Amino acid sequence: MAVVVANSGRQQNRMSVKKKDSRQHNASRWAARLMKSVRAVLAVRPEADPDNVRHTLILLEQSPLERLRRSLTRGRALAQRK
Repeated sequence: MAVVVANSGRQQNRMSVKKKDSRQHNASRWAARLMKSVRAVLAVRPEADPDNVRHTLILLEQSPLERLRRSLTRGRALAQRK
């Protein structure tokens, strides 16, 4: 029985590594697409701030309700600090 448990632990570990590799690969692809979009916007509007363009493109991937929720959360946090 101990061998079965040990093997299943190794198998789970391998599956976990595969999931992590897959997530990293997906994140890398997403980041590359994002940067390609940022460069495209900057080619049309070279005066734009690259960080603002990147942030805006990220926000546009979220639903309007999620953007509103995050904006209100940031606004409340800022008001509390003052």
